[in-house]
Amino acid sequence: MSNNIYMGSDFQCDQTDGFPASLCFDWEENTAWLELNESAVMDRDEMELNYYRQLCKDWGVRPCSSWEEYNEYLKELGDEAYENAAVLDEENEGMNLC
Repeated sequence: MSNNIYMGSDFQCDQTDGFPASLCFDWEENTAWLELNESAVMDRDEMELNYYRQLCKDWGVRPCSSWEEYNEYLKELGDEAYENAAVLDEENEGMNLC
């Protein structure tokens, strides 16, 4: 991943049938998308992982140009997503970019 991509904390949501995922934000491209946290679950076979990967792809790559939009997508994904991964104003200064 580029240095301009932020990967938020993982969460479970209906979009991924409960598989742990993170919302990513590319600062340069102004886009957001879901990524599975495959390291969290090691007992899945490739066919099963492909199913969950497809659920992330189905959510799509969405326009995102601010932390407010990022947080709105988290709200759309559910309470747990927002509670685990929302970026608050005071956190913006020291964001961990990959």
